[in-house]
Amino acid sequence: MDSKKPTMKLIHSYITKFINDRCNQLFKDFLTNNYSAIVQKNIIGDSEYTTPCITQIFNMCNKNKDWSFESLEETANYFIEDLYDPKKIIEKFKIIEVKSFKKTNKKDKESKKIKKEKNDFSKVYIDIYLNIEWLEEQALNIIRNGIILETEFKNKNIIVDFSSPNIAKEMHVGHLRSTILGESICRIFEFLGNKVERVNHIGDWGTQFGMLIAYLESINPNYLNEPENCGNIKDLEEFYKNAKLKFDNDPDFKKISQLKTVNLQKGDLVAKKAWEFICKISRENFEKIYKILDVHLTECGESFYNTLCSKLVKELEEKKFIIEDKGAKIIRIDGFKNPMIIVKSDGGIGYDSTDLTALNYRINTLKANWIIYVVATEQNEHFKMLFKAGEICKFYKKNEVRLDHMGFGLVLGIDGKKISTRQGGTFKLIDLLEEGIKTAEIKMKERNSTINDENKMTDEYIKDSSKKLGISAIKYFDLKQHRTTGYRFDFNKMLDDKGNTAVYLFYSYVRISSIYKKINLKEKDLDELISLNKIEVIEKKEKNLLIHLLSFNDVIEDVANELSLNLLCDYAYGTAIKFNEFYENCKIAGNPSRILLTELCKRFMELSFHLLNLTPIEKI
Repeated sequence: MDSKKPTMKLIHSYITKFINDRCNQLFKDFLTNNYSAIVQKNIIGDSEYTTPCITQIFNMCNKNKDWSFESLEETANYFIEDLYDPKKIIEKFKIIEVKSFKKTNKKDKESKKIKKEKNDFSKVYIDIYLNIEWLEEQALNIIRNGIILETEFKNKNIIVDFSSPNIAKEMHVGHLRSTILGESICRIFEFLGNKVERVNHIGDWGTQFGMLIAYLESINPNYLNEPENCGNIKDLEEFYKNAKLKFDNDPDFKKISQLKTVNLQKGDLVAKKAWEFICKISRENFEKIYKILDVHLTECGESFYNTLCSKLVKELEEKKFIIEDKGAKIIRIDGFKNPMIIVKSDGGIGYDSTDLTALNYRINTLKANWIIYVVATEQNEHFKMLFKAGEICKFYKKNEVRLDHMGFGLVLGIDGKKISTRQGGTFKLIDLLEEGIKTAEIKMKERNSTINDENKMTDEYIKDSSKKLGISAIKYFDLKQHRTTGYRFDFNKMLDDKGNTAVYLFYSYVRISSIYKKINLKEKDLDELISLNKIEVIEKKEKNLLIHLLSFNDVIEDVANELSLNLLCDYAYGTAIKFNEFYENCKIAGNPSRILLTELCKRFMELSFHLLNLTPIEKI
């Protein structure tokens, strides 16, 4: 990708820089700091962008004794005088004056002290119009050469830590967001041209494994040869619960469990085989879910760092980064009440130590220069401490390595409370996903009953497509939320065919296929249209669609910088809306330019679906 020339431009970023450069050039004697203008999409006027920079600068500078402009209008005219864009991305600038009336109170009216001027608090905006011919050329270039972005987020070694379930426990609804968000952000960075490690930091180590090993052996000492006679081990939640019950109520079993933990930590082969057996059963359950969600991870769990932890503790002690406190070994961090506990008073090593070891390994062995942890916002303080501890221990420098906690809010039930089963237990993720598929199938069958015989969907198609639709609907509903906020899990809203849902997006995508079928457009015909024709937009709805599609580069750049996938969902939803407006107002058949615009829209839809990990269906 790096060898190819970008076919897209960061339009919004370019315009913002252009305006900022102009402001700082003209008014450098009055702007003490490097001024940064606000440039935003114009949702009211007929221009594409607008900026209040002149109003801001005038208000900041007009009291300066050397300021020579008497009004906003005079300042604005000076700003746009002889202003042109050498790259021809911007076509023109226009001064827009907005007048506001001074507020009055009853006392003022009675005393007749009101002035009659109507422009006491007027504001001036500079409206920015894009060059439509430049946009048309960009669009044609993309269709002919592919979507290649201009970006600063490339050629990086990125590690994304996400999903991270615990061995011997079922994945529950709490793992949904980490898994979905993590997969999508990986796809974004891979598309931008980065090396991305997808790490599943599973909980596969700790004192609980002595208990689980002891319980497994009590059920069936010959578990390796007779795995089918291991009771309810396939039901991990039940297996763990029964083991914990026995541990809490049977003193002899508790002693055996503690010995098994010691054996495992010492590397005892029998204990290790039992541990591997339990891990294998868990992985099989995890993989079922990852397959349904089309998620790809490389496992590197807590056990991997077991031996590395001891080495790091010794090294940090020698460098005086660790201090002793009441028998524990800790790192104190300014601004935090509690320290990071590297070694507990009983000699045990907890997740503070494991996470610090993992951080060091990822930066200094794997040479990552960006690490993203996709973990719930409840862990905010832990990650702030972890990143600060990494600095204290001199694992990295801030200007060389970027660390992000990509936190997210809770998934709640329709009632706004924690999702649970009817019995009050934790809702298994596999059950939630299967229910989503079932609900999608019911809705597709209802829809099918209203379609004429010629266009009816087969039972086989409905069964296959309901899996794609149900899972995509769940993913999209999650991804469209701002990740730091929680949301209510509602299948009916997820599968609504109106509004900002995966179903509505798929309807719009299927509409393009229907258009191609209606005009009998074959692949070779499309290739010929692309090679022989141009895109020339005339109608407003055409222009709106084109400008929106070409904002993709800016959107992806913001997603990458802010780790906010809802921005890409907003783009995908906007694409569907603007395409449908274009379709309803502009005849496509027989118009090569509009067919090419439709194809451009189709390609951006497909790319958005891929990056969001959605699987569209052929008919709906």
